[in-house]
Amino acid sequence: MNISIFAAVGSGNLGDELILKNEIILLKKEFGEDTQFRVFTYDIQDVFYRDPQVSYLEYFPIDFRNIKKLTRNITNFKNFVITLLWSQRVVIGGGGIMYDSELQSVGNPLKQWEFRTKWARFLRKKIYFYAVGIDIKQQENFKLLGDIFKNAWKVTVRDQKSKDQLKSIGIDSHIIDDPVLHDNSIDEKKGNVISVHASRTFRTSDFDSYDFRGKKIGLALRSGYFGTSGNTQIEVLIIEELCKYLESRGAKLIFLPHSFHPTDTLANDYEFMKQFLTLDREICASMGEVYTIYNHHLVHTVISMRLHSIILSYVYGIDQIVLSYSQKTEELLKKLEQ
Repeated sequence: MNISIFAAVGSGNLGDELILKNEIILLKKEFGEDTQFRVFTYDIQDVFYRDPQVSYLEYFPIDFRNIKKLTRNITNFKNFVITLLWSQRVVIGGGGIMYDSELQSVGNPLKQWEFRTKWARFLRKKIYFYAVGIDIKQQENFKLLGDIFKNAWKVTVRDQKSKDQLKSIGIDSHIIDDPVLHDNSIDEKKGNVISVHASRTFRTSDFDSYDFRGKKIGLALRSGYFGTSGNTQIEVLIIEELCKYLESRGAKLIFLPHSFHPTDTLANDYEFMKQFLTLDREICASMGEVYTIYNHHLVHTVISMRLHSIILSYVYGIDQIVLSYSQKTEELLKKLEQ
């Protein structure tokens, strides 16, 4: 079986890279261990997951308005068509790739997904939407969403909201686990969710009953979701207060950025969190370092905001305090309770 995958990889996001890793493992179980994969990425030079049965190609288009990249884009378009012709299945996803409004600098990606799926249908390929997350807020974009999912071979989503949005336009789907929940198939012990607090309203006093003495605490925070209505100065004060509180209770802090986006500062956790560094605080400088913290159990507890921080803490047996900011995290937490 030959499978091409269109996912959100190559943008420096640990969760998206681990989605791809586990998706490939699960697709091998579904279609056969000898399945060959061609994966489209935004950065051909920075490949996180390597497998001898997986090759990587650069997305088309890349900075299409830049005339200096014309030859590169012509090559990428040719590879795009050749790969579609080679594919017996075209897999789109997983992860939260279908949205029209999110706190980041890049624009609405729906037109790109329409372009890709239109070509796949034109070449009569079977399109498999895999564990996708959907978050459409503007009513006029639901028609575009319907065009993207039209005549799909199979549709799976990662949460109820995505299923409901597709159902509203007559598209059937079923919910499957986020692929990263399969990341640790060895250890049976799972991490405990100690408590859950709304990121926009929590207070440090909420944590007074916890013993932080001598413990290394990981902080997987995300800018823009602290209820400050875009006031970054207040957001900085909230996080600094949290850090000083934890240190006053005897904790040693390490920041766990999940996004190292190369061009989008709003989506880059590393650039956001490094402003809180002191001589006594640490920060991971790459996705690999962050991943090692989880899979080698190098912290006692994680204060998690990022969806895949919650998942990685859970699957690798690390206790966590969750600062929830969205329906997708609430739905995941209900699943983990089961």
